[in-house]
Amino acid sequence: MKRRRLTMQLTPLLDLLLIVIFAQFMDVREREATTMDEAVQAVEQQAEAEVELAALQLAHQQLVDTLAQADADRKDLESRNDQLQQLASQLRVDLERTSAQQQLLGDLVTELFQVPRSAISDVLTPPGAATPAVSAEQREHLAARFRELSLQSTGRMIRHLLSFDEMKKRCDLWELHIDETGWFTLRAGSEVREFRANTPEEFADRLFAIYKSLPEPKSLVVIMLSYGDARADVREAAIQGLPRVTERMRQHAGGLVRFEYAVIGFQPPPEG
Repeated sequence: MKRRRLTMQLTPLLDLLLIVIFAQFMDVREREATTMDEAVQAVEQQAEAEVELAALQLAHQQLVDTLAQADADRKDLESRNDQLQQLASQLRVDLERTSAQQQLLGDLVTELFQVPRSAISDVLTPPGAATPAVSAEQREHLAARFRELSLQSTGRMIRHLLSFDEMKKRCDLWELHIDETGWFTLRAGSEVREFRANTPEEFADRLFAIYKSLPEPKSLVVIMLSYGDARADVREAAIQGLPRVTERMRQHAGGLVRFEYAVIGFQPPPEG
């Protein structure tokens, strides 16, 4: 058999291979450029996002500071408003106190300096009695006391009256009166209680029971006993029972309240 020789042209194949390699190279370069652009854009976007985040954080902090300042201003305004209200309340209290003191002075001055002698005699004389319940010396002493008060200077008189008013604010004055029927009437502030007693022991027990039912007193209580045209034995029961009951009340209060008493003597029944 006759052999055939196969001849191949390599140059076109090499050219084709080079074209393929170059195309792949260009494709890789293009992808690298695209990836680089995308990376640069991502970095720029991240930088912009960080700038925007920083701006938002700054705006948030400014808002927080503004709210905190507004809250502080609100609290300051509330505090000033409270102070103004307290000042206004204090001014009202001072005005009311001044007005009350003026009224008190007017009432007490009228009471002290416009009391006729006939009224003094009526106070000292029991109803239906022909002679006063006290001696002429006692009656003259009372009249002299009124004259002495009327001769005092205005400033001293005002201080005396205001001092008496301040004393009444710091202690309780209980008025205990015995009427002509033998009934005891106790007036302790706005509280009014009545009872009967014929012996010192009974008087002490009844008054002590009433004391326990009354509101808590101030640190000093003064019981002022007066009586109308009451029987002598009823008056003596009260006079002898007062030391006993005041001591019992002092012990019951644990020594925190001081109880004193004064026998005023004959008086008309308290009004009201």
